[in-house]
Amino acid sequence: METIDAAYRVLLWSSVIFLALLLGACLVFAVRGPRFTDRVVAINLICAKGIIMLSVFSYIFSDSGLLDIAVVYSMISFLVVVVLSKCYSSLHNIDPFDIHGHIVPKSEDSASELKGEKAP
Repeated sequence: METIDAAYRVLLWSSVIFLALLLGACLVFAVRGPRFTDRVVAINLICAKGIIMLSVFSYIFSDSGLLDIAVVYSMISFLVVVVLSKCYSSLHNIDPFDIHGHIVPKSEDSASELKGEKAP
C-alpha cells in the first residue's frame, strides 16, 4: 500500500512540474502573441493551469481551503476574460455578437457612407 501512495505522490508532483512548464510556455505565448486575442487566450490558459495546480496541491497537502481559493480564482479568471473582451470590442468598435469581426460604424451617417450612399 505504501508503494501505491509513493507512486501517486510521484505522479502528482510530476504533473505539477509539467503544468509549471506549460504555464511558462503559455506565459511566453502571452508576451509574444501576434494579436490581442491570442494574448487573452494565453491569459485564460495560464489561469486554468493555475486552478488545476491549486487543485492538485489541495490533494497533495490534504487542504480543502485550497479548493475554495481555486473556485474564487476561477470566477475572477472568468471576469477578467469578459472585461478584456469587452474593452477590446469597445476600443476597436467591434460588435461582440458579430462572428466575422466586422467593424461597426459609430453613427448612421458613417453607416450610409460605408454603403456608398450620400448623406442627406
